[in-house]
Amino acid sequence: MKKLLILSMLALLLLGLSIQNQTLSAAAEKEKTQFYSWSNDLGRQPNDPPYLTLHYRLRTMYFSIDLHDEHPLVFLGDSITDEGEWDKLFPNSSAENRGIGGDSTLGLLKRLDQVITLHPSKIFLMIGTNDLCYNRSIKDTLANYNQILAELRVNLPNTQVYVQSVLPFNDTIFPSRGLRTNSNILQLNAGIKKLASQYNYPYIDLVPAFSGLDGRLPAQYTRDGLHLDDSGYQLWRDQLKPMIR
Repeated sequence: MKKLLILSMLALLLLGLSIQNQTLSAAAEKEKTQFYSWSNDLGRQPNDPPYLTLHYRLRTMYFSIDLHDEHPLVFLGDSITDEGEWDKLFPNSSAENRGIGGDSTLGLLKRLDQVITLHPSKIFLMIGTNDLCYNRSIKDTLANYNQILAELRVNLPNTQVYVQSVLPFNDTIFPSRGLRTNSNILQLNAGIKKLASQYNYPYIDLVPAFSGLDGRLPAQYTRDGLHLDDSGYQLWRDQLKPMIR
């Protein structure tokens, strides 16, 4: 019964995503956005945190039944990780995508047990941009991040965790929202780097590769100013290759 419910909900999400990926007129694009927003709000309660969307629920349910290789490489984060085709970017690597669109440090903490049960060989972590979008302060975001790393250290002592910087975005294409500005992202990254050093985890600074002279994410690497296009993922893959060989 549980699997049937999960499959039904997955079918609903796939329907929404199929609509999302079609080439549509401006009017249909607006309807698609409204549908996706409506579907993501299904089952939400008034006091639910922003990350707790239908997509989050479906992804976590999928993770609970997903078959996986032993000691996989785990890519962990929000939509920027979620949209990466890591098994194609790193073939023969047993890559597992554990990204969820809209996720935050708080949402990741709530589902960290699903990652721990995988006993990954390596984790590539990127999280925090949505915390700023949801108006979570840098201080509170770093407190959650610290808890994430603490739990990984205790529960996965043999897993190599790579802490990745949060990517800049292009606010001439994708409007700034809440506390998400490139200057705040730089401050957040400074705190994340200190935490990585505290736990003796390697810190991967992706900002230089993904920043133009103006500090923004170059248009050539993004499809909407925030999320990456294929060339952006190719660039990201190139930054991670030395750690995955």
